[in-house]
Parts: sequence; structure tokens; C-alpha cells
Amino acid sequence: MLNCDYTRNTVHNFRMGCCGNSEKINIVGVSPRNKIEMALGCNACEHGDSDKWVQFFVPEIVDIPVQKPDVEGIIEVSSCIEIISQRVVRTPTVMGFTNSAGRFIPGESISNAECTNLTGKKLIIEGIIKQKVVYTALVPDQALHSASFSAPFSVFIIVDACTPLSKKFKISPFIEDIFACKLSDRSIFKNTTVFIKASQIC
Repeated sequence: MLNCDYTRNTVHNFRMGCCGNSEKINIVGVSPRNKIEMALGCNACEHGDSDKWVQFFVPEIVDIPVQKPDVEGIIEVSSCIEIISQRVVRTPTVMGFTNSAGRFIPGESISNAECTNLTGKKLIIEGIIKQKVVYTALVPDQALHSASFSAPFSVFIIVDACTPLSKKFKISPFIEDIFACKLSDRSIFKNTTVFIKASQIC
């Protein structure tokens, strides 16, 4: 058992068998792979520049509300994403440098290990992952109960330097994967992998 105070006001004795859990959990809300592939090939404007996207994950440890009974086993996790805002912001740029051959390398051509170039503009996207966990209660009749949780997120996508600060994009969010397991009778670990595409509005 691992005793961990992770919220500063509750302490649960976590069980270490989470990853070895053989529970068959029904997952609702995951987008099929071909749907994401189709989204990447759609909505192309004549001037191109349609496939701007980001991938990220949102891990969380959540507590069952005090008015709900203890968890015996997780039956289902149902998820959806709500986009609440988007905005283009100015960010720093790489000025560039002169290499050993005396040639100037402009900053916009310098990328990092992820092949990302800084342009001086980013699209900030904010949203909420809404999830409902259905579980059997740790009581003699094993009644079904549910608990709802919301996890906010904020991510960015690098956009062209000429992008106006007032520009709006079509934001298409997709859930790629959901993992959930019981950590204790009162706590659940969840991890949601998200893919978001920002399309030009032609």
C-alpha cells in the first residue's frame, strides 16, 4: 500500500496493483482511427495550411464524492470534450544565428526535436474533458452508481507568423484513448489521450 496525500485535504491508501488490473471496462467516446485520418484530409483551403494539430494527454486522480458509496469495480467510463475558447497570441521567436561557414540561418527555419518552428504566433485552445464513471458499489447488493468529473485543459498550436490575432479556426477535438483504474475504494486514476485539429475557415 502507498499512503499518499495528493489533494492536501484527503489521504487514501492506494493499492499498487492498478496496472495489473484485469477489469473489463466499457469505454465510450473514443474516436475511431479512421475518423481522425479523415479529419486530417478534409477542409483543405485553396492556399493549403489546413493540417495544424496537437496531441496531448490529461492524467488525473479523482475522488468519489463523499455522498457516494465506495467503489468495488469500474464498469464504464464515458467521455466527451467541450471546447470553451480559442485565441491567437504573440510569442517569442528565434532570431537566428551565423554558422561556422559564415552563413546566416534564419530563426524561422530552426526547429526543435519535434520539428516545430517558432513563428511568433500560437493558437491557444482551452476546453474541458467531461467524464462519467459508472461503478459497482462496495456494498452487499453491488448496486450501480456513477460519478461525474470535469478536467480543464489548455494547449497550443503554432500558426503562421502572418496569422491575425483576431483569426478564428474550426476546432475539431477527438479522444484517442481512455485508461482508467481503481486506486483505492475512494479514488480512481484516469488518463485521456486527446487529438485536436485546427482548420482554416475558408
